[in-house]
Amino acid sequence: MIQNKSLSILEVINKSSHFLEKKGVENHKTDAEWLIAHTLGCQRMDLYLRFGEILSDSILEKIRTFVIKRGERIPLQHILGSVPFAGLQLKCDNRALVPRHETEYLVDFVTQRLTTNFSGKIADLGCGSGAIILALCNQLPRATGVGYDKSNCALDLAEENCHSSGLSSRVSLQNFNWLENEFLPDTFDLIISNPPYLSKKEWLTTEPEVQSHDPITALVASQNGFSDIKKIVSIAQKSLCEGGYLALEFGHKQAVLLEELLKEKFDFEIIRDQFLVRRFVFATKI
Repeated sequence: MIQNKSLSILEVINKSSHFLEKKGVENHKTDAEWLIAHTLGCQRMDLYLRFGEILSDSILEKIRTFVIKRGERIPLQHILGSVPFAGLQLKCDNRALVPRHETEYLVDFVTQRLTTNFSGKIADLGCGSGAIILALCNQLPRATGVGYDKSNCALDLAEENCHSSGLSSRVSLQNFNWLENEFLPDTFDLIISNPPYLSKKEWLTTEPEVQSHDPITALVASQNGFSDIKKIVSIAQKSLCEGGYLALEFGHKQAVLLEELLKEKFDFEIIRDQFLVRRFVFATKI
């Protein structure tokens, strides 16, 4: 670990990276760079122009504190306090699931299919930090949206992100447990969700960052991870406008089950993620 002596940025990167590697952190070098850049108040890539710069004892101590936390497998996003997501910088802590990079693909393909002329109303089921609904309304300037979640803690975080993103006039947030209702409080042109889709067995194989810091209710569903998806499809049949859209992220073994569920009431396409895994669906109510 870092000792309080004259060290250059490059030396601190190497020492921090080695420490995190021993603690089992997968992206140990990148994470070390993010923590150092965060402490210095610069961009991560700026470090490459400052390798020889000698850091003061006070800066080294701050970096040391952050690196120890990361070595304890506290998520990088929680330490940094925010996460970039689909063009927004969102506050991030243990009140809600850390927004995932792959979920940006969900936002991307939806905005591509709807185009910026879309002026409909969007519902995000299980909105968590507000990442999806805020990103969509940010990229679709004529759209309005509602984020539903049963967790008041998540909604508080989403409200903070809504305010900081300047979207409070077009996005509202409501405490609503859609798992216990057959209809949403309103009808919508698009229903979107990144629902819980892991089985408990799958959750037990996840990294310590996930098991200890992400809410399990945002990740795990019954019926081998498929119960929430079934419920969302049922709600969408009743709460979508005629010709409305449904967009979902789902688990890597659930595509066939989802196709069977959708084929009677929806036209749909299954979309692959960056690893070519069938991960998303975009469906039109018929």
